[in-house]
Amino acid sequence: MRKVVVVGLGKSGIEAAKLLAGRGDNVFITEVKGDAGVRSAADGLVKDNVVQKQDIELGSHTEKFVVSADLMVVSPGVRGDALPIRLAEERGIPIISELELAYGACPAPIIAVTGTSGKTTVTTLIGEMLSRAGMDVCVCGNIGNPLSGEIKQLKKDSRVVLEVSSFQLERIKGFKPKTSIILNISENHLDRHKDMQEYIDLKLRIFSNQDKGSRVFLNGKDNVLCSLAPNTKGLKVEFFNEYMGFRKKYNIENENFLAAMSCASLEGVEGDLMLEVISGFKGIEHRLEYVATINGIDFINDSKATTVSSVEWALKSLTARVILIMGGRYKGGDFGRLRDLAEQKVASVITIGEAGPRIKKDLAGFKDVAEEEDLGLAVDRAFKMAREGDKILLSPGCSSFDMFRNYEERGRAFKQLCLNLAQKLI
Repeated sequence: MRKVVVVGLGKSGIEAAKLLAGRGDNVFITEVKGDAGVRSAADGLVKDNVVQKQDIELGSHTEKFVVSADLMVVSPGVRGDALPIRLAEERGIPIISELELAYGACPAPIIAVTGTSGKTTVTTLIGEMLSRAGMDVCVCGNIGNPLSGEIKQLKKDSRVVLEVSSFQLERIKGFKPKTSIILNISENHLDRHKDMQEYIDLKLRIFSNQDKGSRVFLNGKDNVLCSLAPNTKGLKVEFFNEYMGFRKKYNIENENFLAAMSCASLEGVEGDLMLEVISGFKGIEHRLEYVATINGIDFINDSKATTVSSVEWALKSLTARVILIMGGRYKGGDFGRLRDLAEQKVASVITIGEAGPRIKKDLAGFKDVAEEEDLGLAVDRAFKMAREGDKILLSPGCSSFDMFRNYEERGRAFKQLCLNLAQKLI
């Protein structure tokens, strides 16, 4: 029986622990947090006989949990300089990601989707297209449900559509999707990665084990990806924005739609069915999500926009005058890229969180940038200055971790603030 240390007790850590215990490994869990949610998750694993109570440490990492381990499985949220990882490296203990662990047990072919923005949308669309075509489909990964937790339900003829982040790709070894797709690459996660080159290199690992029997899709309009295409010798590489002539044949310019169609068509999905899915697509929660109209003012929740390029996309997608709420924890990127677009479309920028001063500095010269202490005050301020026909857009361009547990909690808070505002006016 192997001793396997799982580092991190988020969704990925929980499912990794269950998968390991299910195949007979002796599981140890170490988690630096010790809040009520983490304790509850740990208690659940003990109750389900996944791990013994004495084999879980919360609130800190200690050397005793790493000594004599045969393997370490790292959750994507754990930084490379965390104590357990340093100790494992010093002792020569193999370290893999939750993604690698799950891949080793996965019987089904994988379509893997990565990129700086658009991953969730494209993953969702591909999954829906395959499902509508009658296939047994599992949509999972960075989208919210780890692959480790889906292994039991998968069969050889299933299809896995997997959203993959740079964090998940950090410690893969044999991970080999049947089809991989990189949607775009722009500055992101520079609070975690050493520099932009490291971030790019990690994204490219998605196809590092692929061969001639698999397929790689890249964005032909992305300068970074175009420059890297010649380095993919020996692989079947296609540019999804030109693949099969879908763009011209169906008059589609949306890159997310073209990306999804390219992957789905490889699985035999017909064009008419793909178009039906696209025409009925209502979007995903927290991504340009319409919340309410109050006094003729639309409230739009784009909490999932955690990069500058995502904010740029949101502004380009909206036609009305915008009051933009931004901010959170800075994770890289130049907000100054938004200045010209803001001059055209944005009446005012309201910042929140740690990145507020950085945003104000980068947008120097823009006519109206104001700082607020929290999201509630930002929403109130935006509503007071808005006029009929305007859109109040939460598109942070930052992570949520300075004020919220995740972007979902931030988005739900924004929606509740909007609903509270509507009730006050009844």
